Amino acid sequence: MLKIGEFSKVAKTTIKTLRYYDDIGLFRPSFVDENGYRYYELEQLKDLLKIMELRSLDLPIEDILEIFDGGDEKRILAEHVKYLEGEKKKKASQITSLKRILKGAKTTMEFKSTIKTIEENIVYFRHGVIVSMENMFDFVLATGAACGKLNPNLKCKNYCYVTYTAGEYKESDIELEYVEAVETRGVEGDGVKFRVDPAIKALCVEVKGPYANLAAGYEFVLNEIKEKNLKIAAPIREVYINGCWDKESEDEYLTEIQIPIE
Repeated sequence: MLKIGEFSKVAKTTIKTLRYYDDIGLFRPSFVDENGYRYYELEQLKDLLKIMELRSLDLPIEDILEIFDGGDEKRILAEHVKYLEGEKKKKASQITSLKRILKGAKTTMEFKSTIKTIEENIVYFRHGVIVSMENMFDFVLATGAACGKLNPNLKCKNYCYVTYTAGEYKESDIELEYVEAVETRGVEGDGVKFRVDPAIKALCVEVKGPYANLAAGYEFVLNEIKEKNLKIAAPIREVYINGCWDKESEDEYLTEIQIPIE
């Protein structure tokens, strides 16, 4: 057996890290003597190297604990891949924005509001909670798939939107409702329901580019509401016109914010 200092040299990790892993129950020493000194077997190096590899891939400690506790490793790693892909898109968007700033491009977006009448629609909808905004379109696609399974012949009308149902902005555990207009009512189930959305008048603004731009769009249109002394009559809708399903670049995304007004 090796003392903790000797083992740390072999493993190329710090004593502090080994103590931490022991404290949280992730990687325990083979033996602890009456004085509290930790000892390790060389055979334990294999597990420690796996832990270090997973940490180098930014896998959270909680997930590594679950794996070593017998959890479904493939599922955990697949979920982490999805998370990293979301982070990759976010970083790519940030890099694009920084390059624009470096080139001296305008950082203030120009918006134009219009008042539209949105016709009455039969819609299907589903309420849910997503971990983060990166999971929104997974929720949208899953809702569409669930409705399609129950109603294979249902025809959509090319109008869909999301509303956020929580009382405040949240970066995680986001409550939302996905709504899509259809020609007729269908079979309900798996959280999918039908209703009639009445015709509304809405103050609208189109927002081009990455979804990070939506905040500026909201600021503009809400100022318009205030300046024109309008009253919000129903939850704000985010209508997705172009996005990842039909555009390769986030610069080509197009979203319309619709604020129902009295």
